[in-house]
Amino acid sequence: MAYAPEFYVPENIIGYTGVLNRNPTVYFLSATHYGHITQVHDEWRNVGRETIRPTDQYVFGNLGDNNALVEADYLASLSHASRSPMILVGKSSTPPELTHAIMVHSEQKALRGAQKPVISKANLARKYHAGQQPTAAERSVVSELIIFLWERGNGRGIPESARLHALTGAGAS
Repeated sequence: MAYAPEFYVPENIIGYTGVLNRNPTVYFLSATHYGHITQVHDEWRNVGRETIRPTDQYVFGNLGDNNALVEADYLASLSHASRSPMILVGKSSTPPELTHAIMVHSEQKALRGAQKPVISKANLARKYHAGQQPTAAERSVVSELIIFLWERGNGRGIPESARLHALTGAGAS
């Protein structure tokens, strides 16, 4: 059975990090929850669907020295800096490479924060069939860099054409 099939749907895709045709990490957001699907990672137990969490104290955006994605969830003690910026998805189009991640990675990640890892046949297969990560040179080519910050009910720098804009609420710019 797929983990959180009602949440990990194309309608909740807001963007991705990495390179579109090289197994990007796909980010999902609803009015109340967030999560992502990691398709390729050096640590095979970190591949799959992230545990979904409420957006109450979640903030993220392309920030920092290299304008890469930075995430924080103060309720879950999460702080993460990506190697790549998030590329936002438009309201009317979702690249098939992103929806493909939903079908290929139905399993929950074996790594679950401070909890003991739970290993299934599906995520154990990632150890032996890891997939191809983008190179540093491929990651550095970003054609649509948008500097933005999102938190529940507020957003700065999010274009109206982005799917994320509709989930921003008051204060959208």
